[in-house]
Amino acid sequence: MKYEETCTKGSFSVWGSGFRFDYKAQSKLLNIIPLHEKRILVHLQFDEHLAKTPLAYIKILEKTNQINALMYSNNATLNLAEIMEGARVTSLIETSVDISRRAYDLKTMNFERFADHFCRDSDLKNVNVKKFICSRQENEFYLARIQTHRDNSVCVRACTLSGLTAALSERMMHDLIAMELGRYNNNARRLLHVSTKLSTISRIVDENFIPQHKLAQYERLRKQMDTAAIKPYENR
Repeated sequence: MKYEETCTKGSFSVWGSGFRFDYKAQSKLLNIIPLHEKRILVHLQFDEHLAKTPLAYIKILEKTNQINALMYSNNATLNLAEIMEGARVTSLIETSVDISRRAYDLKTMNFERFADHFCRDSDLKNVNVKKFICSRQENEFYLARIQTHRDNSVCVRACTLSGLTAALSERMMHDLIAMELGRYNNNARRLLHVSTKLSTISRIVDENFIPQHKLAQYERLRKQMDTAAIKPYENR
């Protein structure tokens, strides 16, 4: 990401994959603009928490956009603007804003805010995330619990936030959704969406998941497959 300060009061611009992020420090306003264009797709008003470290959040938002681009393009690009346009790309960026905020809350250990907003956004009865600190740092772990309005629940434990959200997503798929099937099919479908959201968050907060590396990996794989498909014809 290219970074450039635009004034002495903390405003700056960041260039990502397909979009420019213009942050106005005095108004705490973030404008998201397609590269090489002037039209603003999304205005985002920062609260006091985001305004403390705006660049950190923008980096998470950019990673979220890249992950969504990989998903919607079948791992062909990191640029949402290449595969969507107009209202569709605006809508997807707004979704990225919500998911990246949940990821930001997790990474900054703001578990209470994460749980409150994730619970409300996903129409769940209760969400709880805790960190347990031990005398030895390598023994620290996280615990999370999700409860539906039907009082079905899952609880997971992991050593990292990425592992925690990934485990929650998997347990929801294997256990919680099955509990809500039958009389509560609408709930099950909604929980499937929540599980997918958690899976995305797990990749966002995972420092080892780098979208650029994943794209390069798939490009190498596609070239290998193309080469393998051509060879039988060359040998005829």
